[in-house]
Amino acid sequence: MKSLKAIFAFLIPLLSMLITFCIFLIIDNIVDNYKTKISRDYSIVIVATNPINKESLNELAGIKVENIQVLPNDKIIENIKANLSSNSIELLRQKLPYFYQIYLEIFPTSSDLEVIKKTLLSNKDIKNVEVFYKNHNQVYLLLLILNSVSFILFFIITIFAIIIIAKQIKLWFHEHHIKISILRLHGASILYSASSVLKYALISSLLAFLIATGFLTYISQNIDLLFPLELQDIVDIKIDIIKEIIKIFILSFCISIFTILGVLLKYKINND
Repeated sequence: MKSLKAIFAFLIPLLSMLITFCIFLIIDNIVDNYKTKISRDYSIVIVATNPINKESLNELAGIKVENIQVLPNDKIIENIKANLSSNSIELLRQKLPYFYQIYLEIFPTSSDLEVIKKTLLSNKDIKNVEVFYKNHNQVYLLLLILNSVSFILFFIITIFAIIIIAKQIKLWFHEHHIKISILRLHGASILYSASSVLKYALISSLLAFLIATGFLTYISQNIDLLFPLELQDIVDIKIDIIKEIIKIFILSFCISIFTILGVLLKYKINND
């Protein structure tokens, strides 16, 4: 019963931290997928007096330019040519500016777009720039806020988890002080003396990892539990389960082991 109580004392804070981490991973993944998706759909339109080539615009506001596409003037001319003579049409063809669509590798933020607009307008050949970002930006900002909130929550819970685990280890040392002292007198290392608490922590880490992995797998297959169907139509949800499980495994065991080693080191310094 005592062993079960000790395992649960480590398990609960660890599991709380890992569940929060799973939610953060899912939201972070959704934000990345949405950025990739809208960067393909989103473009900046520029009006230029002279031809523009991709080599002259490799990067804007630190974001790589993926493609520059020419918008043909033929449609404009087609709409008005009925009222013009052939000479006027030819003159118009020569005088019309060049229209381009610029595609970026990732979707820019509002501040990035301000920089991009200023950079483009500083080019003497570019007369007008239209960024068309408001509709995409609203959803993107919402996802960024969710991402930030989930990370802050994960960070706070991690701090509390470390504090609780450290207190549990100190409590264990206090309860087994006489036993540890006898083992130390017989030449046992502090690590060997604390083998029981290490065992509890590792078992708790394994259990927390398994439960968190099950939670992540279930949520990734039933994403409607976290997000409404309307939002799922807007964003792509593609999670690399193996990659995320490895992250959970590393976090689960690293938090336990490093917290224990930190407390052991402090105990050794205070008692040697």
